[in-house]
Amino acid sequence: MKYEYLRKSIAVSLAISSLITVVPVKSLAAWIENYDGSWSYADMYGYANGGWKQINGIWYYFDSYGLMRTGWILDNGEWYYTDLSGVMQTGVIQIEGKIYIFSENGAMQKGTSIINGRIYNLDDSGACIGNDYPIPTKSFDYYGNNTLPYVPNQIIDEDSKMSKDIPTDPSKEVKKQYKVKFKDPEAEDDDDELLRTKTVDEDTMLTLYKPVKNGYTFIEWNTNSDGDGTSYEYDDRIKITKDITLYSQWKKNENTSDETTIKVDNIVVLGPVSGTTEMSSITTKGGSLQMSKKVYPTNSDNQKVKWLVVNEDGSATISDTGKLIAVSNGKVIVKAVATDGSGVIGTKEIKISGQ
Repeated sequence: MKYEYLRKSIAVSLAISSLITVVPVKSLAAWIENYDGSWSYADMYGYANGGWKQINGIWYYFDSYGLMRTGWILDNGEWYYTDLSGVMQTGVIQIEGKIYIFSENGAMQKGTSIINGRIYNLDDSGACIGNDYPIPTKSFDYYGNNTLPYVPNQIIDEDSKMSKDIPTDPSKEVKKQYKVKFKDPEAEDDDDELLRTKTVDEDTMLTLYKPVKNGYTFIEWNTNSDGDGTSYEYDDRIKITKDITLYSQWKKNENTSDETTIKVDNIVVLGPVSGTTEMSSITTKGGSLQMSKKVYPTNSDNQKVKWLVVNEDGSATISDTGKLIAVSNGKVIVKAVATDGSGVIGTKEIKISGQ
């Protein structure tokens, strides 16, 4: 966008110049409410920014502009989740109807996780899979609004209201709330049409986001599905004064040659993690390991793999989802084969005993 750098610099300057100090924590520390309703924190060392900060025993995440983040957060290759008040979550949490397990340090778990001696299987996105689920202690929607946990059908209440746990001025009256829906009018079915839903206070300055869709380039958001309404850039901030639905507008990419396709160049096969130790053996009769993989580069076009097991002096079977089940004692080699035609294979040796 033309003059993008200048526009963003002006926006940041306005945000900083419009800070209003509220809720003093102590003489040299305070929560700061910004002009757009976002939150920052300052102490004797300056504004918290660029990562995690523990405040009164609670961990919060602040971006490079010093704004407190909520919802999903990717930090140093690990996913974290904070609720609407910015509090980092740990334990068994339900988010958008799916159950996730977060370590004591807040990192989302993958592969398998052991809770009270029971093993739970997790897919590559961290969601619990299979027929056995741990009971969630809390439930949230995508943005951190409190919802009611449901097990096992995992349905969440789309009309749940926003949490009031954000630091705020108690003299302020409760505002009305409105729902913002993001939709893809070109989706193949109704289930895929709704991209996100967010419930916010009246007059909130909401920052939009940039969706992605394979084979298409995102153009803009529009108030009409046919693109004839009011248009917005993906990074615009809009003031919410009523319920609103925004429709994504796309441009179909032209066919490109194989030279522009990002192929897989490395696959790392991983065993499940127990505590801080990666498991690479099965010691119980008929035992199993939920294998996982990391595909590089992370932006390769096809991240899917085919799971295989090579029986050497031991034997085992493996499912399409990477669940390895022991058959006889010895050594087996688990393979994850790239399906993008690159020919890349990741391997890991697993030792089997106790059969």
